Amino acid sequence: MKPFSLNPLDSIHQLYQNWERHFPFLKLRIYSPSNQLIDENIPLATLIEFSTTELKVAPNMTVRLFVEGFQNTFGLRAAVLRHTGYSWDETENTNHWTLTEQNQKGKEQSQIYSTKES
Repeated sequence: MKPFSLNPLDSIHQLYQNWERHFPFLKLRIYSPSNQLIDENIPLATLIEFSTTELKVAPNMTVRLFVEGFQNTFGLRAAVLRHTGYSWDETENTNHWTLTEQNQKGKEQSQIYSTKES
């Protein structure tokens, strides 16, 4: 998978869609400085003060590096959740894994749960 960019001119919803195209078993969630989940219809550019820079996302970057890069670029907290069959779980305990590894683990867990239901 090739690197892609998160553009500050997109709405939060568009960022989520772009993210999920690349990582279908991971969910990105963006929070305000006061730790509130941000409304998906708001353009990211209206929330950031110091950056008009796109954030390059490489599939081989760790979750920790992505979250730190998001904070440094946009000044907002990001969380990456991994699909675990029936729910979406935080990746804090495995934030040293790459985004690709996290996505692959989510895919494997989804297949396990879908097999159990058959």
